[in-house]
This record gives sequence, C-alpha cells and structure tokens, in this order.
Amino acid sequence: MFQKLITTTAAGVTAVAMTASVAWAEVELTYSSWLPWSHPVNENIYIPWMDAIEAESEGRIKFNRLPKPVAAPPAHLDAVRTGQADVAFSVHGYTRNQFTPYLFGEFPFLGESAEATSVAFQRTHDKFMADLDLYKGVLVIGVNLHGPGQVHHSSKTMQTPADFEGQKFRTGGPIPLAIVEAWGGVSIRQPAPKSFEILSSGIADGILFVWESLPSFKITELVPYSTTMPGGWYNSSHYLVMNARAYDNLPDDLKAIIDKHSGEAYARMAGQGWDTINKWGYETALAAGNTVVEASPELQAALQELNTQFTADYIEAAKEFGVDGQEVIDFFMGEAKKAASSM
Repeated sequence: MFQKLITTTAAGVTAVAMTASVAWAEVELTYSSWLPWSHPVNENIYIPWMDAIEAESEGRIKFNRLPKPVAAPPAHLDAVRTGQADVAFSVHGYTRNQFTPYLFGEFPFLGESAEATSVAFQRTHDKFMADLDLYKGVLVIGVNLHGPGQVHHSSKTMQTPADFEGQKFRTGGPIPLAIVEAWGGVSIRQPAPKSFEILSSGIADGILFVWESLPSFKITELVPYSTTMPGGWYNSSHYLVMNARAYDNLPDDLKAIIDKHSGEAYARMAGQGWDTINKWGYETALAAGNTVVEASPELQAALQELNTQFTADYIEAAKEFGVDGQEVIDFFMGEAKKAASSM
C-alpha cells in the first residue's frame, strides 16, 4: 500500500510537471516579409503586432523575423500555406482572380482614414467573405486597407483627364492602371522597389502611390507635384495570414492571444499604422516644398464616371462567387462612415 502510494504520488508529480512543461512551452513562429524590416510598414504595423503577442504571452510565443523573404511578394500566401513561413502578409490584388470578392477595396473614393476603412473592410470580410474558403490551408489574422492613394508627377499637377494623355505612370493594381489608360496615359508595370530607378531615369513621368511610399522609396524630390482626390484615387487591400497547422498546434491559451490580436483588433491597429505613415509621407512632401493640389471638379466627375464602370464590372464578377457586389459595397461604405464617426 505504502509503495503504491509513493508510486502513485510520483506519477502524479510527473504528470503535473509534464502539464506545466506543456503549459509553459515556448513556441517560435517564423515571419517572412518581402519588405525590409526597416520599412515603415513593418516598423509601424507588423513588428508592433508581433511585439504585442510576444509581450502578452510573456515570451511563450516568439517570432523569428527571417532575414530574407522566402518567396516573391505574390507567392507569400502559398509560402505560408506550405509552411515555408508561419506568418506573412500579402496583397489581394496579387492574386486578383482568387480574391475577386475583395476587389472593391481598390476603388476610388473609399475614405480618408485607413483606420476607418480597414475596420469597415474587416467587418465586410466577416459578413460576406469569411465562409467562402478562399484561404485554404491558412488562418486569416485580418484584412486592412492602406489608405487613399494619390497621383504624383515629375513636372505638373493634373487638372483635366487630358493631362494624362501620353504620360507614363508606374501603376500597381488594376484600378490605377485602368485610370491611366482610360485617359490616354501609358502604364509602366514595375514592382514598387523599382520606383526610384524608373522615375530617376525618365522611364516613368509619374506614379500612383500612397503618401508613405514617397519617402519610403526615396522619390519625394522626383515627383514634386501631387494631385489629391477626396477619398483617394484608389486603394489597396492587404491580408495577414498564419499557417493553419502552426495555429492548430498551439495550446488553447496561446491561441486565445493570437485571436485577441486578430480580426477587427488587427484591422484597427493596421489602419492606425497606415494613417501614421501616410501622414509622415505627406508632411515630408510639404517640408520638401512639393506642390499639392486637390483634383478639379472636372477630374472628380471623370473619376466618378470611371468608378461607375468599375462598380458594374465588380458586381458582375462577384456573382461567380455567390456574392452580391452591390450589397457588399453598400455595407462597406456604411461601416466606413460608422467607423469614421466613432474615431
């Protein structure tokens, strides 16, 4: 009996020790970024997101920031899915056929604040897209927008659609490309890091970018003329994902910490980060003596006309996913107004 008690007690102590060991196990998650770690987007959004999780987990979750990206920017979704990295962000527009339901997030006139529009975008994702199974093999931490993109040029502001004729603009997503080409301009399709090279060499005359990107890519002095559009000429939607197996293998208390910093909490933080760095980019341009003007009523009306076609095209394309595009847009715009009024 006594020996049995000792054996039973020892087994219990071992079980408790093993349980404690599991409870306090340290988890390392690899994060791959296709932007340098010194880039303002990382310093103001993704590093603070990781820091918050590490702090709340008391170091039980640690992120290994890989010194080099494991894949090209458009391939980061697959890189997370296959476990080359545990966490990464990417852009819906990089695989636009897969993410057609999100393409309204690139439209003009979405709003002035990335925080408000990101919160609205997350709520729209939750209501309309979360059950579409578009992110196989990954957990969606959250989605966000980068704030209003503007037009920047090397020698002039834009006063009418005719001012775009013959001008060469570096464009990223499909909306900037469609705007430039609709008004007789030439689209230069090059990755964002090539911006300094193509502008300094005269390959491009201008660029469509958020304010942050001017100082980030060292082109503030190369495009000293900016034409702003209320609510933005365009926008861009992003997503942060985690490998599903890596998440599933976490103990419940660590999953809860990841969950706490996901969804709308993530979207709000990401939007605030973008607002901060876009303000920095704008103030940098003003300090450099750049000319900034608001688009004329003629330009605003012309872009509204283009946006009518963008909307019609989106509504038709979204049908293939069983999504009512007009309902999506109406819901998003309503939530953006709510979010802006509560800030």
